[in-house]
Amino acid sequence: MITRRLLTGTALSLAATATARADPAWPTRTIRMLVGSAAGGSQDLTARLVAPGISARLGQNVVVENKGGGAGMLTFEPVARATADGYTICTGNMGSLIINTITEPSLPIKPMDDLAPVSLVADVMTVLVVPASRPWRSVADLVAAARARPGQLSWAHPGVGSSPWLAGLLLDKDAGIETIQIPYRGGAPALVDVMAGRIDFCFATTPTALPQIRDGTLRALAAPTPERLALLPDVATMQQQGFRDFVVSGWFGIMTTKGTPPAVIEKLNRAINATTADPSVVATFEREGMAPLHSTAEEFARRGAAERAKWAPIALAAIERSRR
Repeated sequence: MITRRLLTGTALSLAATATARADPAWPTRTIRMLVGSAAGGSQDLTARLVAPGISARLGQNVVVENKGGGAGMLTFEPVARATADGYTICTGNMGSLIINTITEPSLPIKPMDDLAPVSLVADVMTVLVVPASRPWRSVADLVAAARARPGQLSWAHPGVGSSPWLAGLLLDKDAGIETIQIPYRGGAPALVDVMAGRIDFCFATTPTALPQIRDGTLRALAAPTPERLALLPDVATMQQQGFRDFVVSGWFGIMTTKGTPPAVIEKLNRAINATTADPSVVATFEREGMAPLHSTAEEFARRGAAERAKWAPIALAAIERSRR
């Protein structure tokens, strides 16, 4: 819950944050990494996978703390009011960093404006799945069924702003179909109802859906990725099935306090990118249906701006329809 106290405190702290001078010896003490999700999710896994590598490369402990909730504000607020010295960093995903500020414009912090991007870290892939009991074998089959029953097929998603939510909206738009979206508190409970046949389809993150795809309770129809997923090589992409530019990415990035010296951000960036290039880290990401990402701080900022431009019209249209 976003309280008046949080709103007021954030406004004051943003105004009071001072730019720190770069310390040539940085870092000289523990770095605090706040994670915008509960323990056990993909974002938490990513943080705990990269934190030891960052620590080893910088020579200081990196302590991970879970601060999920409040549309990301419980994560971003402590970073926004911290001293701008790079000792407080946080993770965020495309939903909390970009989409939430579109769908909830009153949020007190706009992370891409009020914090400092450091580096992209990882991408969580998604896959379009249907119950094994349904006859559909391709996206064309699913679209034909939706056109035959306008406004009747249902799809699940783990919340407004998530990459599965965006993918579902994009399918409606690009296919010219009308379906019913059903929100859930997370991807796992959404898949339970899809597997049971109570929901017709959903876009699910690969870490969540892979076990059910492999045991045959879910059927994968397509991946909204530029290339086929290495873990699901027989599943064609949305683009290969005729949906041009249908790419949805659930990426994670690391941010720090605005005003942090560029030299400190550069040190952090190098440590993060070296960690996500480590073969053991790459292998772990791949086993989880994820992919490491590498970027400069500037590339991260440009990626955020491009995602906002792409998704704002689609997300705002969906919010407007829900209010009618």
